[in-house]
Amino acid sequence: MITQKQLTLLLFVLALGLYACGSEQPQEEAQEAAEQASTAAEKANQTAEEAAQAAAEEMQKQMSGDGEAKEVIDFRKLKAELPAELNGMERVSHTGEKVGAMGFKMSMAEAKYQEGKSQIEVTLIDYAGLGVAKMSLASWTTIEIDRETETGYERTTTIDGYNAFEEYDSQRKEGKVSIIAGGRYIVNVEGQNVEEGAMRAALEELDLDAIMSLE
Repeated sequence: MITQKQLTLLLFVLALGLYACGSEQPQEEAQEAAEQASTAAEKANQTAEEAAQAAAEEMQKQMSGDGEAKEVIDFRKLKAELPAELNGMERVSHTGEKVGAMGFKMSMAEAKYQEGKSQIEVTLIDYAGLGVAKMSLASWTTIEIDRETETGYERTTTIDGYNAFEEYDSQRKEGKVSIIAGGRYIVNVEGQNVEEGAMRAALEELDLDAIMSLE
């Protein structure tokens, strides 16, 4: 892509070239023509930038789902919804953050729970209903999955009325349960060295109503 500086330089060189090739135009007029060309190039570049900005804003509206960008929840409020103990395990880490890029924002809180070699990790994400974030973080919402192997399974399903995805491998004793709540929250529960029902049990201990009512 040609930048404003490159275009300006190109037009300036052309103007000087016409003058050097024997044009009868006085030097002052050649310089004036070059300046006019530079001004035109600058205006053209500004117009392109304005168009790009407008396109980015429209894209944000389209991907937000309802045409309006929403502010994400303070990650500290999400952190507060992660209890000190879950499914008989003590919380060993507790973090949160808000990230943003190109006008899009997400808020996230995470806690890890452990007892012996067993571990459960819970992640709460507020993606503010942004369609592209949902597709990236919960791609299972766009397809139907139902697969079984000798040691486990993965499937899309519903849990207490929420769209959900779950998987488990009995050989590795690892699994995951993920749901979409309130049209803007993703709740992920992952377990290592745990029995099959551990992730659902942990999910049931979370207060999903309280999470969805956050402001």
